[in-house]
Amino acid sequence: MGKALDPVSFLKDFLAGGIAAAISKTAVAPIERVKLLLQVQAASKQISAETAYKGMVDCFVRIPKEQGVLAYWRGNLANVIRYFPTQALNFAFKDKYKQVSC
Repeated sequence: MGKALDPVSFLKDFLAGGIAAAISKTAVAPIERVKLLLQVQAASKQISAETAYKGMVDCFVRIPKEQGVLAYWRGNLANVIRYFPTQALNFAFKDKYKQVSC
């Protein structure tokens, strides 16, 4: 039926999957932030038509000027915390599923 679950191998795969997920979420965080800002600005009563972002390029240019570069990653930690365990477990159990099914 296959080898027993090796705890060290499992931990390595778990961490590799989780870290890869954290890196990927952090890499695309600026794009996600711009997308969210553009989506919610229409519903916000605090944003006037004059201060609203005109599009993606306008948003990408104005964020670092008005809020600083780190504003691109605002809220990213919560996203990483949410995504880390899912991908870590997915990656850690992937090889075990292959062994069982073969």
